[in-house]
Amino acid sequence: MAEENITTIEASVRTAAGSDSGTDGWVYLCIGGREFLLDTPADNFPSTSEGTTETFVLGEGANVSNPGDNDPRNPQLHASDLDRFPTYIRFGHKDKDDVWHLERVDVAITTSGDGGRIRHYDYRALADNGTKRSLRLGAGYGAVVHLASVH
Repeated sequence: MAEENITTIEASVRTAAGSDSGTDGWVYLCIGGREFLLDTPADNFPSTSEGTTETFVLGEGANVSNPGDNDPRNPQLHASDLDRFPTYIRFGHKDKDDVWHLERVDVAITTSGDGGRIRHYDYRALADNGTKRSLRLGAGYGAVVHLASVH
């Protein structure tokens, strides 16, 4: 059986509402044993009274900064890598006072395999299961949120 190649990773990241919820820090997504920088030319993760959702595309149709270096096809990641390594979001704060209020993360992974067969894998953190959940990340809180596979 041929290996399924990861072609696209799409991450939807929601910053909670509030005047102090956003960040200018670095946000990374780890998939298949690699970290990818979630950054576009826009102002990512701003503070707003309504909260914001940012979508980052890695691989085919990329919208991220440095798309060649933040590409799951270079070097090629495979679907089998998804179970070998943890999947998480990591916050790299710009200074000790930088705090980011994360509300939700959804990640969709697309693969291509035998005969062009396409498959999708989904991961999620802080899903709203009847109770809205959020988490502060920063030097005084923690820097990593693991994502769970959604079947």
